[in-house]
This record gives sequence, structure tokens and C-alpha cells, in this order.
Amino acid sequence: MRSGQHSETQVADEGLRIDARAELVLDAHAELGEGPVWDDRRHVLWWVDIKAGRVHRFDPINGLDRAYEIGTPVGCVALCDDGRLAVAVVDALLTLDSETEAIETLVPFEPGAVAVRCNDGKCDPLGRLWIDRMAFDRGIGTGSLVRFDGICVDTIRRGLTIPNGLDWTGDGCRMYFVDSRDPAVSVLDFDVESGTIGEGRPFMRMADVPEWPRPGVPDGLTVDEEDCVWVAVWGGGCVLRFHPDGTLIGRIDVPVSRVSSCAFGGEDLRDLFITTAWEDATAEQLVAQPNAGGLYRARPGVRGRPARRMKTVSHN
Repeated sequence: MRSGQHSETQVADEGLRIDARAELVLDAHAELGEGPVWDDRRHVLWWVDIKAGRVHRFDPINGLDRAYEIGTPVGCVALCDDGRLAVAVVDALLTLDSETEAIETLVPFEPGAVAVRCNDGKCDPLGRLWIDRMAFDRGIGTGSLVRFDGICVDTIRRGLTIPNGLDWTGDGCRMYFVDSRDPAVSVLDFDVESGTIGEGRPFMRMADVPEWPRPGVPDGLTVDEEDCVWVAVWGGGCVLRFHPDGTLIGRIDVPVSRVSSCAFGGEDLRDLFITTAWEDATAEQLVAQPNAGGLYRARPGVRGRPARRMKTVSHN
């Protein structure tokens, strides 16, 4: 049986409700699909193929996907309040005009001691963009979490390894965060006005979830309108839903093992779009999972929230 596919007997044994099964909507073959974000103005999903250096625009109505070649690894994209996209690349934060395809450098990143790239990112309630940075070789302690406030980039947390998924509760007072070196999700107290975070504490650890005896580590995540946390499980072939108290309450199965991130979208914000990858897969795994790197969608019966937009500051 392929990783990420489960028989009805297994489902019953695990005692978990399956909210929905993911369907393939775009056979993208992305090596490292990531960073989905729903654009509620254009009614499209933006996502990235990190290593290919491409930003993608997917229209779920007609199934068409357009790729923008950035020319360097792209960690994530964010919506800007002026209609452009913010694009986090290896050494800088760029802006992309999706109509003219004009790319401009917004602000450079601080050079690192080792070669690094961006990995994931999201805007907080006041429009500051938080971006993960990690070493290409995934060196322990070489990653960081940075924050762009519209003017400059500040490093907020150092000593990370594979900084990954992040999002906030509806009131913005709690921030969820993943460093995939540790198979866990942390929750941090968040001061909305100052944009500062507390030390953090465990929200959930995969090893402590009795209903989940499988391999896999948390990757990207999103928070729905009920403040439940949806976590993409890299190597686990699924997205898991956790109650705000950390209890596992649901699952969406994905028919490939490397599930990288998820985001709610669609006209009613009830579609959960799920990115996947084939990075580091063996030849046998690629044969067994020919749609690895595809874009998937499920309708789990709950709504997400509109993506927050990055605040742009005029320098005139």
C-alpha cells in the first residue's frame, strides 16, 4: 500500500474521523511545492515551487495554472495591500506585478554565515511579513525567523534548523510555529501591536498523539475560523486537524507521502488546497506515487479566513 493511502479497516482501527479525501486538481510535478495562499481579489491560488524558482497562479474554475519564472529559489509569496505580490528569494524580498511581470527588489536580507534560502512565510494581523530562512544543507541551528515591517527586516529568532509552518489565531494573540527538526508544533504568545513573540511552548508532539502511530513530521500549517490548526504532515500522506487544546480531531488523506502545506480558499473559503512534493524521493517512490508534487483540494466542511496582506509603506 502506498504511503498516504489507508484502507477502511485502518481508518476504523485508528479511531479518527476522516473529514475528506484530497483530490488532485493540478498534476504539477513540483519538486517542492509550497506556500499556498488564496487571493480573494483575483479568486486564484498562489503557490511556489521552491527549487525551480517559480511562482504559480492557479485558477480553480478553469484549472489553468500560470508560472512566473523568478530565476532563483522562492520560499514563499504573500499578498500585498497594493495588489502586488511579495516574493521571498535567497537574498532579498522582491515584489512581483502579476500583470506586467515586473520584479523589483524591496529589501535585501542579512547575509548568513552559510548559504541559506527562504522556506515559508505569512503575514501577521497588522500586515508584517514573517519569513523562515534555512540553510540549503539543513544544518542544525543555522536557520532563523525574520520579520519585515514594511521598512526593514529584523531577525526575531535564531538557532533554528528547518523553520516551517506558521499562522495566528483569529485574535492574533497566539502564533503557531514549526521547526521541522522537531516533530512538533509550538504555540507562542504574540503581542499584536509590537509584533513580538514569547518563548513558546509545545502545542502538540507527534510522538504524544496516541491515534497517530505513523512516521511524518509537521510542515506547513493554517488556522481555520474555529481556531483549529491544520498541519501538513511531511512523510505522513495527510493533513491533520487539531483542536485549540492540542487534541487531534480530524484528518484529510492525501495519496502521496510528502505533504508540504495547506491553505483555505475558494469563493466560500471552504476549499483546503494542499501542496505536495517529490524532493528526496527514490525511483521506487516516484513510480508508486506518480502524482507527487501535485496540487490537491479537499472540502472538510469548515471555513478558513482570508489571507492577511502585507502592509506596503511608501518611501516617497
